[in-house]
Amino acid sequence: MPDPDWNHIASAPLPDNCGWRGQYRVRYSEIGQNGLATLPALADYMQDAAGWGAKRLALAYDDTVDRGVAWVLARMAIMVRQYPANGETITIETWPSGFAHRMASRDFRLIDESGTVCAVAQNFWSLFDLQARRPAPWPDWLMARLPDPPGPKLIEVSQRRAHPPADMTAADTITARASDLDIYGHVNNVRLMQWVLATSGPADTTSTADFQPASLDIQFRAECRLHDRVEIRQAGGYATISRRDAHNGKTSDIDLVRAQFSLQNHIDET
Repeated sequence: MPDPDWNHIASAPLPDNCGWRGQYRVRYSEIGQNGLATLPALADYMQDAAGWGAKRLALAYDDTVDRGVAWVLARMAIMVRQYPANGETITIETWPSGFAHRMASRDFRLIDESGTVCAVAQNFWSLFDLQARRPAPWPDWLMARLPDPPGPKLIEVSQRRAHPPADMTAADTITARASDLDIYGHVNNVRLMQWVLATSGPADTTSTADFQPASLDIQFRAECRLHDRVEIRQAGGYATISRRDAHNGKTSDIDLVRAQFSLQNHIDET
């Protein structure tokens, strides 16, 4: 991902028609060995903030579930300038930033206690048919509730998604448990992120996983359901979560998740 323009990110106005602001306190259970929050913790805050932002537009889960549809996260691109510390309160500002090809983007600005933007993200959401378990068309009632205009884009995310190399190394095998599932009955996106980052450290037996990367671009391509046995592969800043499927007597590996990350975190003072 290109380097973010932190001045633009900090100065963009919170939209009056669709913006939401909330505060989150970093808890002891959400920090790494260095006393700083992990990326899955920040992603969890953003997931919650997205729900409240959607609630303002009458497009949250409680507003759509009776119609048989709900929003699911398809992709998250996040860049971190500085991870907040244990006990620190951060402010999250979020708003819808665009709608195209049956995909809604939502931007996030994370601000630390000093008033400095410490992270930025752009998420892409698709509408999900809860019965058919596949993407759903956008009905008229939903289109009528979308903000016009949407808020500004804080970062430009490439339309070309990460394509991992073919020679990935198997790093772990996991079976999805009931404790991994969310309200939709599939493994939650933050848990999938944890699985990816658990294999992200340098490839030697003395290194630990890096749950505080500088950036992460992660795609959620298909559901991971209860008892699914998946293999996590990684190589050179890329990772996949794959499931082996059988169809018509043939087997193939299906990538449920693809991710690209940068491990060298730094503070940009520009």
